[in-house]
Amino acid sequence: MKKEYIVPIFIPHAGCSRICSFCNEFSATGLSSPPDKDGLEREFQKFVNWFQKKDSVYISFYGSTFTALTEGKMRFYLDWAQSKVNSGQALGIRFSTSPHEITPEKLDILSRYKIDLIELGVQSFFDDVLLAANRPHDAEDVYTAMALLDQVKIPYGLHIMTGLKESSFHKDILSGFIACCTNAVTLRVHPSVVLKGSMLEQQYRQGLYTPETLEIAVEKCAIISIYAQKMEKKIIRLGLCVYGKEKENIVAGPYHDSFGSIVKSRIARFILTTVDFSQLEVPMKYKPDFIGLSRSNLKYLDSRISFKERPDFLLDGKELSYNELLFRIKNIY
Repeated sequence: MKKEYIVPIFIPHAGCSRICSFCNEFSATGLSSPPDKDGLEREFQKFVNWFQKKDSVYISFYGSTFTALTEGKMRFYLDWAQSKVNSGQALGIRFSTSPHEITPEKLDILSRYKIDLIELGVQSFFDDVLLAANRPHDAEDVYTAMALLDQVKIPYGLHIMTGLKESSFHKDILSGFIACCTNAVTLRVHPSVVLKGSMLEQQYRQGLYTPETLEIAVEKCAIISIYAQKMEKKIIRLGLCVYGKEKENIVAGPYHDSFGSIVKSRIARFILTTVDFSQLEVPMKYKPDFIGLSRSNLKYLDSRISFKERPDFLLDGKELSYNELLFRIKNIY
C-alpha cells in the first residue's frame, strides 16, 4: 500500500456548537486561533518540506466541525486546498466533522471539490455515552450521515473513543464492532485522555470521572483493531496524537507515546496465547510486535516460535497472511 503524506491543518473548535467533555483543541494543539491564508501556506510548506516523497500528499482539516462552518469560511479553506490539488501539489482534501452536520445541502457544496475522505466524530454508538460526553449528535445521526455519504460515494472514516463517562468495556467493544460493520474505509481509535481545561478535567478533579487504565485501554483497542483488520478497515491512528509541549496539557488517563506499538504487541500476545499451533514462523517485520514493547511478550515465546525472512507466517506448514492469522484468534471477547 502506497504511503500517504498528510498535511494537518488545525482549526481549533471552529464550527463547534458545543464543547465536548473530553475536548480542548487549544490544549491538544497549542494553537490559539485558526490559520489565515499565510498560516495555511506556512503549514503546507513546512510539512511538504519534511515529506520524503511529494506524490501522495493530502490536506486534512482537523479540530473543527468542518461542515458546520459558515459557507463562506468553509469555501475559504476548501478553495485554498483545491488550489493545491489543481496545481498537482496535493491529491485530495480530507476533514473531520460531526455526523449531524452532514446534510444534502452541504454535500452539494462539497461536490465541487476533490474530497478524498470525511472523518465522522462518532465516539460511541450508545446515546447515553454521547449525552454524557456533551456530543451534539446521537447514534441515529451517525447512521443518517453514513447513508448520505454512501449515496454520494464519498469515502468516510469513523473516530471511536474508549473510556468515556457512562461507557463500559462492553459498550466500547460493541461500538468498535459496529464501526467495523459499516462501509467506513478507515478507523481512528483512541482512549479518553483528560486534557487541561476540558469538562472531563473538572469531572476528574471532582471525583466524578475515573479514566481507564493503560492496560484496559490497550486491551480494548487491540480487540477493536483485530475486528477492523479482519474486516479490512484501515486503522489510521491508535491513541491520541499530541506533540511537544502540548503533552504537558495531559492531566490524566492512558496516554503513551508508543500506544500503537503497545496495541500491536497485545495483538501478538493474543496470537501466542489463543491460536493452536505446533510451529509458527513469524516474518522478521513482525518480530518487534511479537517480542513486545519493552520485551513484554518474552514469557509467551518458546521453542515453537521462530523468526524468519519471509513474506507471510508459516503455521504448521501452512502459509498465512497476517489477516488470515487473526481469524485463528479465539475467545478474546
